[in-house]
Amino acid sequence: MVERKERLEEEFELGEEDEAIHEYEALTDGYLHVTASLIADEIAHLAKTHEGVVVDLGCGPGSLVKELALRFPQLLVIGLDISFPMTKLARERTTVENVAFVTADVHHLPFQTRSVQMIVSHGAMHHWRELARALAEVKQVLADKGFVYLSDLKRDTPDELVREIAALLNKNQARAFLNSIKAAYTVEELAALAAAAGLGNLHVEPESFSRRAIARNIEKLRESPLRGMRQAAINLRMVGGAETL
Repeated sequence: MVERKERLEEEFELGEEDEAIHEYEALTDGYLHVTASLIADEIAHLAKTHEGVVVDLGCGPGSLVKELALRFPQLLVIGLDISFPMTKLARERTTVENVAFVTADVHHLPFQTRSVQMIVSHGAMHHWRELARALAEVKQVLADKGFVYLSDLKRDTPDELVREIAALLNKNQARAFLNSIKAAYTVEELAALAAAAGLGNLHVEPESFSRRAIARNIEKLRESPLRGMRQAAINLRMVGGAETL
């Protein structure tokens, strides 16, 4: 099995965490901001959660946290990341009121059993040292009838598309992207891990978005350097809940 990198500076192959965070923030702002908006709109379309807590695992600089907080103002959206400098940056970047950030490890989630109504993540699973253990934690803290949306890159992305995306990035970002692809999972691998963690009711599939989500983000998509890339060929997702099964 591919050895999976946990620390951000290892993914970028940079010696300093602050430098890696700077590169990741630039990558998010320059290329990935539309993805956070698309995912937030897709979650708003699929989930029917009206109260409680949402947790974004591996929140990075907080892009998805912000987008979800805007779409679910009645919920508390918590961004969780293992890096204190990253959670500090996310807190500084986010002005929405119904958010909070916590520095913690996905392998030891600091929440009570069945206390979280929605668990989401994007682009983080390939960082986790023991995905099976992290998924078991998700199972433990997810509330009855809770909703899950976990998306990430997929390892079997076509080589031609990988090279095309890497060519759009600077040297450090391209290296991080290639390392991420190598450390990512396939649909079949995630399905097996989800079943072993007791989350076999989740759909594991190539990531796609509803017409509604695309329509809401059409201008951002037109402006994005990645607008021509096929999302389903790049990403996969684990999604499910009482309203979608």
